[in-house]
Amino acid sequence: MNTLYHFENVSALEQTGVGPEDRAIAGAARDRIYMDDSASVGEEKILQDPQEVRLVVGIDYGTTFSGIAWATPSGAKCSLDDIDVIERWGLQMDNEEKVPSVISYSRQSQAGEQQWGKSLSADAVTMVHTKLELGLEDLMGELDMTLQVLDGMKNLNFDKMMLSKGENDLPPYSHKSPEEIVTDYLKKMFAYVKMEVRVDENDVFAKHVPTDIVVTIPTKWSYMAMNSTYRALTKAGFNKDNFPKLQPIMFITEPEAAALYTARYYRDEKEEDFLQERDYFILCDAGGGTVDIVSYRVTKRRPALELEQIGKPTGSRCGSIFINHEFKKWLRAQIGDDEYRKLDPNLDIDKNANHASETPAMRELMQAFDDVKKQFTFATPDVRFSLQGELENLDIPGKVNKGLIIIPRAIMRYFFDVCIKQIVTLIWEHVDIIEKRGSRPKHLFLVGGFGASGYLQHRLAETIKEEEMQMSYRQPQESWTAVVRGAVVCGIEKGALPNLRKTDACRHNFAICLDELYSKTRHAARDITQIHGATYAQSQLTWLLNKGDLILCDQVRRIEHPFQLRLKDLSAGKMQLPIYRNSAEEEKRPRRYNNSIEELDIACVLDIRFDKIEFETEGWPLKPALHVATLKLVLELDRNILEASIWWKHHLLSTGPVVYPELDV
Repeated sequence: MNTLYHFENVSALEQTGVGPEDRAIAGAARDRIYMDDSASVGEEKILQDPQEVRLVVGIDYGTTFSGIAWATPSGAKCSLDDIDVIERWGLQMDNEEKVPSVISYSRQSQAGEQQWGKSLSADAVTMVHTKLELGLEDLMGELDMTLQVLDGMKNLNFDKMMLSKGENDLPPYSHKSPEEIVTDYLKKMFAYVKMEVRVDENDVFAKHVPTDIVVTIPTKWSYMAMNSTYRALTKAGFNKDNFPKLQPIMFITEPEAAALYTARYYRDEKEEDFLQERDYFILCDAGGGTVDIVSYRVTKRRPALELEQIGKPTGSRCGSIFINHEFKKWLRAQIGDDEYRKLDPNLDIDKNANHASETPAMRELMQAFDDVKKQFTFATPDVRFSLQGELENLDIPGKVNKGLIIIPRAIMRYFFDVCIKQIVTLIWEHVDIIEKRGSRPKHLFLVGGFGASGYLQHRLAETIKEEEMQMSYRQPQESWTAVVRGAVVCGIEKGALPNLRKTDACRHNFAICLDELYSKTRHAARDITQIHGATYAQSQLTWLLNKGDLILCDQVRRIEHPFQLRLKDLSAGKMQLPIYRNSAEEEKRPRRYNNSIEELDIACVLDIRFDKIEFETEGWPLKPALHVATLKLVLELDRNILEASIWWKHHLLSTGPVVYPELDV
């Protein structure tokens, strides 16, 4: 267990809006608290040298479930028993090591639900699977998400919207972006982190203890998804305001974290000798949204465990929620669209976007199906399943009898096999990589919530036997929390792990000033100008880098922004493009140049020489000719060095440094 530092003059519980039950639970942890009774209130002394102790926090924000673990190691070593996983999440949460990644903006009932995790009112509309939406890059997916939002907003019918107010008089369907939804969810989690690690009002513990935060992510996670995750975490409270000695936040892939924990578990806790030097093993992290695979070679067991990663981690979106997806498609075909709309009015099953909300009826149905899914094995017979809510008395001859529907065993297996085929393919890709090195994997470790499925385990064991692989199959203890526990191990042993990706935050906003095609929803009417028959909003600020954006310390952040020159006269020979800097928070930064000149610092000025550009001519001979060319502005941020350049096709026109540090330095 961890050594905590607590200061009696402040109760962190009073800051978080939690109930009396949680105050009592937190108070029970005081057998682990050490104080100097001679210290005055607010000036208590930390009994141990703060340099000897670190706070390491692991965060696993998952598609279906999320968890947080922590430890206070001295140095770079820590027993796995000293890693604590937060289990106390307040009323109606069942005190489990993970909580559902669900949040609702509906009003709570008189029972006082928290409206996140498991604590939801009966009529709550919930936001689910938002993690996958953070990585939404497909154009059709974005369009589909927009259509869902418009439908949730009753196609902008404000009379209908106001009939269904939620929390703070807002509609229960979220009007927020995925990043904002994740931020709100993580704020709920952070409130309980504050209680668990006793981050008090005076921040005495946090001010004196170096803090490391390790965040786990899927293997195929785009920069956009990582950036949204990072921004959500820092906005939720995992930042230097609460942890003044916070070191750079680190990212590690979920299977890498799980693999490190699993290898340590079998070596240290089980003291088993099957994992020998030069052995290869594969780890499969089967979660709710993604399944990720990583393979390693054991290079040394003692005194410190050393692993060599083989190839790169791989993954795919074939987690357990896609079993639900197949079930929903089958159910809709069985009962028809009219009846299915009673569960899912928007027929979201056909949507391309991963963004999803669940009605109370659908949530009740899927909770029942999840119970069936968890218990399903290869030997399970046909499944008798009772429909819920408005469908509990449904009769469809030959298909549904008073709400009772039979899912044939073969159909249930099919739901699983759609995902398992992809999982087997991923695993065998790693087997091939290892065999190309002239060796073979001796062990397959299975972790994650989906990894607990008896049917998945049977299929994997069956495949290993069919392929005559001499590979043992094992599921470690605490496999459900192996990822978040592994994140803490990674933070403790960060000096020896090259794959940990350290981060920084962009310190300022950077923009250029351009005329934009006029939009009533985005621009002020007073900025309207006519250019060759087209309506533009003049002198608008286009923000290219945002304060708080993720900067990966091992990767240059590159932004490319095309823009068009439309000039009547080229006689000046050149023009200049200023790059402006502003340090306001994103929601407070200006949008128009003309009313914010004094808020902007000129960080760089780039020259554009016309003799280096081949302009096209528009408008001739019917209108005064315009000289038109499309250029590209490139910004490259490498840690704290920002460079800008302008390109025409493949020709560099101008380049220069952008002032990035504070101006008063």
